[in-house]
Amino acid sequence: MQKRPIHVMRCISGTLIIALIAVAFGAGAAKAAGDCMIGDSALCAAKPNCHWDFKSRGCYEGPPPHEDACAAHEGKDICNGDTTIGCKWNADKEKCESAQ
Repeated sequence: MQKRPIHVMRCISGTLIIALIAVAFGAGAAKAAGDCMIGDSALCAAKPNCHWDFKSRGCYEGPPPHEDACAAHEGKDICNGDTTIGCKWNADKEKCESAQ
């Protein structure tokens, strides 16, 4: 009969430890501040003072950082062939950049 209460206490303590770990991970994931604490990209984009970061998958305050439109082209031929937005292949950096 003595073994049963010890087993129950171990289960309860294990459950509490797992719950504390889950809370710690949840607190670490909350990087955004104020009104931008949103986990949905569409709702984040609807807020005028927030932007969605696809790399870190979070909603952040302020305007999004500037990203070169030509950076989406990963190949030299595709980059140099894009005349609509004026892309040029940078051989030193091995990436596509705007010609301006």
